[in-house]
Amino acid sequence: MAIRALIARQSTAATAAGQRRCLWVSATSSSSELTVAVAQCTEQIRRAVVTSRKHTTTSQDACFVSVTPTYSAADIEQVSSRVSQGLRGVSSAVDVVGTVVDQVNGRAGVSLLFYTPRDRQSDSAAVPFFIGDEHGRQRLRESAVGRWHTPASDVYSRASVLPHSATQAASSVRLPPELAGIPDPLGVNLLLLASDRETRQTADALSKHFPRATILGLVGAATPFLNARPYTLLGASIRSSGCVGLAFSGSEAPVLTVAHPGMVAATPVLRIVRAKGNVVLEVENAKAAHTLIAAMRSSTSGDNRVYARLSCTEAAARESLLQPGPLSAVFRVTGGDPAKGGVAVDTLSDIPPGCFIQFLVSASKPLAMPELGTGGIPIVEFGATAETTGDNGPQLGVYSAATEGGFVYAYPETTTNSTDLFSAPTECAVPGSRATLSLGVFS
Repeated sequence: MAIRALIARQSTAATAAGQRRCLWVSATSSSSELTVAVAQCTEQIRRAVVTSRKHTTTSQDACFVSVTPTYSAADIEQVSSRVSQGLRGVSSAVDVVGTVVDQVNGRAGVSLLFYTPRDRQSDSAAVPFFIGDEHGRQRLRESAVGRWHTPASDVYSRASVLPHSATQAASSVRLPPELAGIPDPLGVNLLLLASDRETRQTADALSKHFPRATILGLVGAATPFLNARPYTLLGASIRSSGCVGLAFSGSEAPVLTVAHPGMVAATPVLRIVRAKGNVVLEVENAKAAHTLIAAMRSSTSGDNRVYARLSCTEAAARESLLQPGPLSAVFRVTGGDPAKGGVAVDTLSDIPPGCFIQFLVSASKPLAMPELGTGGIPIVEFGATAETTGDNGPQLGVYSAATEGGFVYAYPETTTNSTDLFSAPTECAVPGSRATLSLGVFS
């Protein structure tokens, strides 16, 4: 049986004073047998942990798991227990969360991201959690199915019915005791999530309670034909919906970068003159739909799908799609009406006039990704799957997972202005897009 070589990366994050230290190790296997794949990954992690320091077992460790649906449903439901068993000896107890994904490191297999606080201080531990409908979460995406892809009359109805609804829904989400009981919410600097497609409300609630945290979450792959569950979320128990995750505390803030290498511009940057809800009506004295139609007629892209880059400032609108800042994001265009001139954008946020928009189409070949100049080591990469990755496959040694549903992300409140469109968490399902997380100051 052919077994792909495992990839592992270990990184030590510390404060300038060296008071808090933690270790991250990732391992991936593409073995066709899940039991073998998990055993290979846990053995690789055990070796990295033991050789990294004089080790004593702790009960504060955590592991984020991604597994593709190429394995049987019965095997996948045993992943959490098998990971815990495989890490005995380096961890007396490990909290496991994760989900089923379409790809790990660009292929089928299983991938583990292991975290352990090296100083074993209680405030360095990762806190596992689950948020579901029982916590007051509403299903806005589910209720919107059939309206976002229908004629513009339905899109306009949605715009008049749902302004600010995501914010109102987020305020109704009650955090579980394990999160509400964290003594210092401002000390939480990272939240890693795995969720169904109703990510926005949960991420909103987390962002408000932990304003200094970077949030990065992956939308799981749908699994109804695998095990009759809409989604398969791994944790203390198997969940069919909701959000599982880990909350990390530490003094060094992680660095988040989002890139869209699969997109190219179809129009110049345009100022939005008039908008209602998520519908852009007018751009620089022209109907938005008319501008888009004219651009598509001259486009050479073989893909008819259209995307929109929204930006809060003109400077942000002109940043590279490979390294955009926190005041810019890319969304799908989900509808339009040439008669009324409106173009609907796949966001639950209201689009304010005065922002900037640029319509995008798929590139014939993904753009080459530059080296990340964050000063840290890339640890986590979540992506939205594309038909081809070209020369932009996942970075070797980085924990990488991708799904068709994409990811959700949010920057700390210090990065964006609270009045900006992108101060709220952003959902991204744009094919080929990726979010990369680099952690701390490394030594």
